[in-house]
Amino acid sequence: MSKEAVSQEIDRLESDPYIDPYGVKELLNPVKRAESLQAFMLGIGYGLSPIIILAPALNFAMYWDPLIFGLEFSDSESLGIWSKERRENFGNSRFSGTSEFIKWFFGENFYFMIAREKRNVDLWNRTYNRTEGSAKFDMFLKARMNSLGVGYLRFNDYGFLGIDILRLNFLSSDSVKVVEKWETWSVLSGSRESLDKNIEERSKKWKNIINSPTGFIITVGLYY
Repeated sequence: MSKEAVSQEIDRLESDPYIDPYGVKELLNPVKRAESLQAFMLGIGYGLSPIIILAPALNFAMYWDPLIFGLEFSDSESLGIWSKERRENFGNSRFSGTSEFIKWFFGENFYFMIAREKRNVDLWNRTYNRTEGSAKFDMFLKARMNSLGVGYLRFNDYGFLGIDILRLNFLSSDSVKVVEKWETWSVLSGSRESLDKNIEERSKKWKNIINSPTGFIITVGLYY
């Protein structure tokens, strides 16, 4: 069919009162999310996450319409923006995590996502001092989880804006390692039951913190 015939056919369809002209245009000229169907993406994200809230996350991803494959990395030592507040509230500590994710677009800008996350919290020089005894120890927490979520992402000429609206976490495993530096409970009171109970309570509290759900992570960046 010649170009002239195709053009006449489009004009006829758009002028037909029984056919939605906007629907015809969308069908014949589908909207592209980005200038290219494939692109590398580099961004930085921040939002409601027990790790990312203390340190923005770097994002490295590959866009291959309609999918995005990527890695998210956060570390309070190298990327932290609340270092002073972190030390004031949590003492000598480090929060870090990585997330491997796949995002699958539905419609023009919304996407489903699945992710595999690793979260780590290192807490040094914890103390428990009472008249019956004293102790100093370090705590190292790890959590592994899978996530499902939904979000919104929009490309412009050179960059993009993405929002992970909600991520539902499904815990795979978590652990707490306690390294005692010294304790006097066994000598002064003859029992370390109170110390062990305190360590257990702290472990439970920090497990709940590190396993908190993630939501409203805003990512901005460039693609090429």
